[in-house]
Amino acid sequence: MNSSVENTSPTRTLPGIQRPIERLQRAVVVSGILLLAVVVFGLFLSKSQAVTAFDLGVDRALSQQHVVPVTDVALAIYKLFSPAGAIAITVVAALIIWVASRNWRSALTFCVVVGGSWVSSDIVKLLVNRPRPSAAALAHPYLPTPPDPTFPSGHVVFAASIAIGFIFLARNSARLALVVALGITVTVVTAAAVMYLGVHYPTDVIGSLVWAAGACTLVIALWNRIILPRISPRAQSGLPA
Repeated sequence: MNSSVENTSPTRTLPGIQRPIERLQRAVVVSGILLLAVVVFGLFLSKSQAVTAFDLGVDRALSQQHVVPVTDVALAIYKLFSPAGAIAITVVAALIIWVASRNWRSALTFCVVVGGSWVSSDIVKLLVNRPRPSAAALAHPYLPTPPDPTFPSGHVVFAASIAIGFIFLARNSARLALVVALGITVTVVTAAAVMYLGVHYPTDVIGSLVWAAGACTLVIALWNRIILPRISPRAQSGLPA
């Protein structure tokens, strides 16, 4: 009886990114714990000279291995996922989603998930205020050194967030495995690029990945359950808009 009701539930027909997360309370609690852990971890890192010295050693080792083709790719990724580039990518992706699906709600939800995770990471940067890796310690530093704090990496948060956004989009699709593989690849390559260039520490990257996972889950849980039904209640109930 319960199984039959569940299978015919109107929410089951919603696009993957619009489908409410089951067990909302658990999702909010787990996401909140992850986000709090990132903040605590960042504050710890900002005071820990031992971890920073280890982190800088990794960046220094990578800086000593620079070769032109790899450096060019890393620079291209870093510039592409800069704030202006990230905004452009998000807007273009949302437009493509809107045109392909003819569903403005999916496009809007995608923007909210990616933007909410990415923009909120800047608050953590200001709160933690961890200085960037020292350019003087690197064989081939990225100059000028970015002026903003280093934890977490906005580039990595954005890459992970847009990957998660597409994974939510593909929840109902047979292409889910491919989307997951591509999302992981883009995120890993971006994380490697920022460490290779010496603009972020390895622990910045770890914090960025956890933040993106927690923030994206929290945003989509609250958005789909509370906000989107208010914007379009008939569509969210499975009725024609």
